Amino acid sequence: MKSNKYMELALEQAKLAKKMGDFPFGAIIVCNGKVVGEGKCENGTIGDVTDHAEMNALRKACRKLGKNKLDDCTIYSTNEPCPMCAAAIFQAKIPKVVFGVTRDDLPNFLRPRKILMKDLAKDSGYPISIETGILKEKILEQFKDITK
Repeated sequence: MKSNKYMELALEQAKLAKKMGDFPFGAIIVCNGKVVGEGKCENGTIGDVTDHAEMNALRKACRKLGKNKLDDCTIYSTNEPCPMCAAAIFQAKIPKVVFGVTRDDLPNFLRPRKILMKDLAKDSGYPISIETGILKEKILEQFKDITK
């Protein structure tokens, strides 16, 4: 299944982030079967609050493709994007979002939010397909030895 293949690549980014000392969040963006952007969480190590995996992947994809409308792309993220990342994804008009684990899957790590990705998607102004649970167990494994 293609979703698993691409989520494995996002998981590789998450593992790199963890190895660097950051949280294990990773994301990639695929356009026409090719990876055009990848990112890992760097906001805890680099120091820029916007250096989330999805934001880094979006920046790279926009630069590589030379455009900011990514309506022919799919984003794969190991974790449910936060509101900042979700807003950026919607600004880019990405029609399909795939993520492995939801915030609810990590109750001892992530605080609950009243506004989730699915809620924000309803307000995006265009149709968005959201797929979850891809490689969930492999992703959760990355959090077993992490404390807040």
